[in-house]
Amino acid sequence: MILSTGAKIVLAVAVVAILAIGGIFVQRFAYVDFGSLKIGLKPQVTSTGGEAGLATPTPDLDDDFPNRDKHLNEARASQYLNHATRDYFSGSYDEALRRLERAKWYDPHNFGAFKLSGQIQFERSQYRKAFNDWARATQLPNYDQSLLRDLDVLKRLIRYCRNEIDRLQKTINHNPEDRISAARLRELESRMSD
Repeated sequence: MILSTGAKIVLAVAVVAILAIGGIFVQRFAYVDFGSLKIGLKPQVTSTGGEAGLATPTPDLDDDFPNRDKHLNEARASQYLNHATRDYFSGSYDEALRRLERAKWYDPHNFGAFKLSGQIQFERSQYRKAFNDWARATQLPNYDQSLLRDLDVLKRLIRYCRNEIDRLQKTINHNPEDRISAARLRELESRMSD
């Protein structure tokens, strides 16, 4: 059987490609001891010190990249924060808070998640929750000086609410039929709840 020149070239390129792929496979898996693949065990990898040797036990393969999960979690938290910011500006506070809780779960050191969560809670008049989020945000590394000022204003507002709650409780104790004071007291207590 005689092949044309074009067919010979195509055949040669295919053979070279197969050999290259095989070389990559051999290079990638040459040092893996597949004999240790049993249920629940990971393959043992030898050192890559030039020549192939016998398989020696090494730490878990995930230990080669100890910061991989940290970086993935930070990236996920950043994505949730970006979506929550869009939700915040569109007025979807509940959705934004749900995404921010996820961002905090993935990266509990994410300054932006705590700051935005505190901002939303403040705008919803949930002063105690806003204080908790902003206080946590100030403990994280940041360069935002305005947050300290906002936290100070919030402390004064909480102090005012506590004084007002005390005054309303005294009013209700003297006059239990005062429904306006009772409603105002319930409202202030809900703002101060965690």
